[in-house]
Amino acid sequence: MTQKQCQGCGIYLQTETVGGAGYARSLDHDLCQSCFRLRHYRDYKHVKADVDTAETLAFIESFEGHIFWIVDVMHLNQSLHDGLIRGLSKKNVVLVVNKRDLLPKSVSNNKLKQSIMRLLKEYNVKLMDMVFVSSKIERSLEPLYPYLEDAPVAFVGCINAGKSSLLNALVGKDTLSVSPVSSTTASIIHIEDGDYDLYDTPGFLKESKLPQKFTDDSLVLLSPKKTIKPTIIQIYEKQSIILGNLGYIEIDPKDKITIVSYLPFEVKRVKPERAPSNLELEHEFMILNPVYKERHWPRKEHRIDLEIFDVGFISIQGEYNRLKTVFDIDAEVILRKAII
Repeated sequence: MTQKQCQGCGIYLQTETVGGAGYARSLDHDLCQSCFRLRHYRDYKHVKADVDTAETLAFIESFEGHIFWIVDVMHLNQSLHDGLIRGLSKKNVVLVVNKRDLLPKSVSNNKLKQSIMRLLKEYNVKLMDMVFVSSKIERSLEPLYPYLEDAPVAFVGCINAGKSSLLNALVGKDTLSVSPVSSTTASIIHIEDGDYDLYDTPGFLKESKLPQKFTDDSLVLLSPKKTIKPTIIQIYEKQSIILGNLGYIEIDPKDKITIVSYLPFEVKRVKPERAPSNLELEHEFMILNPVYKERHWPRKEHRIDLEIFDVGFISIQGEYNRLKTVFDIDAEVILRKAII
């Protein structure tokens, strides 16, 4: 008997183990129970897929068509998975920079392209093209269609980069499962749609325990549907910037510092002595059971970003004497040269 795959996540359907991976009430159904609840009830709690990274890498190695490498413009460093990038060497790669609509139109694509090429400089990947897209803006997808018509295309990338959303938009159907929860694609899914021969692959994971602490409300908050309006804060003396109860940034400027937050939730400024107690208050963005750790950062260039994996990034413009962060112990934070 031929096994049937879920049309949402690609996992093989089974009817024996209620609540288990791939469970469906009947093999006549096209969706597993998790994808069904996600699609009809926005139930995110039981969606996360178990992914076989080795299987995906083996598929990429043997694939002979074009590869659309999807990265999330709001989580660029998190999108750079070493294993995936090694697998892309000697492949026909189009770098698809997704979720461009979340950044203001005033941000230059040329500036973003230069910043991304700088990040990729240490990797042995040659690009056929770099395209900025949004699955919500049809005209932004037009540069991709010639590649789709020319050869089979595999969609690869890290979790939550928007591969399935983008593929759905390109074929004009809401077939694949999409949610704010990381990794809803369990297995490689082959889609033949008219003239197109497409493959959706499971997302690669940059290890992070932080999403386990997100509530459903926080997950939705971290998946904005429209352009993020940056929050700009001018700092002339030592101040702390509160990021919900996730933690805070404490900065001591040499002269003037400009903080530009591209996070999809409210941040606020407080005096440093009030920061610890402020974390105990109710905020727009909340995580469960936070445990905090302190980190001191070296002095860097005049324009830097702090990227918080699974959350977003904040830009810091100007020279500082000291930069300290106090974040939940599971928050992965990197400091980089500003991309904007």
